[in-house]
Amino acid sequence: MLKRYQSLLLLSLITIIISGITLFSSALSADQTCVYHEEAYQGINLSNLGNELEQTGLLGEIHGAVPEENIFVLSVRDPNNFFKFQHFSVIPGNKKTQDILSNVQRHAQVCLQGKLIRNPSPQPHIVVKSAVIMESWDGLEGYENYKYQADIPAELKYKNNATFKVHAINNEGKILVVEYKDKVLPIFVENPDLTKDLYRGDLITLSYKIQPWPRKPTHLTLNLKAENPINMVDRLVKQQGEEQTLTGKLVKFPQSPQIKFDVYAIEVMTQGLSRYYTLVNFEDAKEFENIRKKLANIWNNHLDTVKPGRNFLINPNINIEAQGKINIISPQQANPQILLDNATKIQVVS
Repeated sequence: MLKRYQSLLLLSLITIIISGITLFSSALSADQTCVYHEEAYQGINLSNLGNELEQTGLLGEIHGAVPEENIFVLSVRDPNNFFKFQHFSVIPGNKKTQDILSNVQRHAQVCLQGKLIRNPSPQPHIVVKSAVIMESWDGLEGYENYKYQADIPAELKYKNNATFKVHAINNEGKILVVEYKDKVLPIFVENPDLTKDLYRGDLITLSYKIQPWPRKPTHLTLNLKAENPINMVDRLVKQQGEEQTLTGKLVKFPQSPQIKFDVYAIEVMTQGLSRYYTLVNFEDAKEFENIRKKLANIWNNHLDTVKPGRNFLINPNINIEAQGKINIISPQQANPQILLDNATKIQVVS
């Protein structure tokens, strides 16, 4: 009887020890995931980032998310150079990850674990087996989710050319993403000589084909058999340095992890397509503060007519006239800028 009791006691002790080891290992594993190793992000080396992705997790910011189109883009930046970054196309590897990413919004800080995959695209693609939302972005909180207007691919199926706005251009033209109405479409570029001189915000007509794969998101490829696969409709950079007076609906880009304050802009229509000109002053910090205060007062006095945009807020009832010099310094620049001398250069016109 005593021997049996001793055996049971020993078995219980072993079970407790094993459980303790398991719990300790799990806790240690959890502590070791989603840790930021600054040296791994320096220089934006794809091999180092791939190791982080496979091991403790790759930390970055959601650049864009359209769950119904299966579009998720992660942005990872060099800790020592804000303007050096890498975008990754994110492919959920299982239903749990799909569900997590379906609820993520632009600017959310996330930790992804998975693997880089071989892909003909110059933009790296990753299959994600687990995702953790480290910090959500609440810039559009209180507003209903934006409802997309374009029906893709249906609206592009029965024609072979259309007018688009350049959404992103990189890697000497090898990476091209365009907007059709309010939807974003990647372009498979076979001849970067045709695309290398484009700027974000350019309006272009493309002769295209819809790629059979992947089904989501819809990808286009240029029809190189067409006489002119790309035609320039309106080149944005030609405005660089021009003194202009532009009018458009007031837009607000709420404060984000990259920008310490709200950024205001106006929506300017060209050939039926919208461009967003941010209203800034980089020469005089005090004047820039006065400009932001004036725009904030206008915005706050008309909150009842504010509507959600794709990644911003817009007031379709408030039109602003802005006078200043146009500033476009990079093909990848997020939006053209109007350099304002002072707050008197902006007026409400309706």
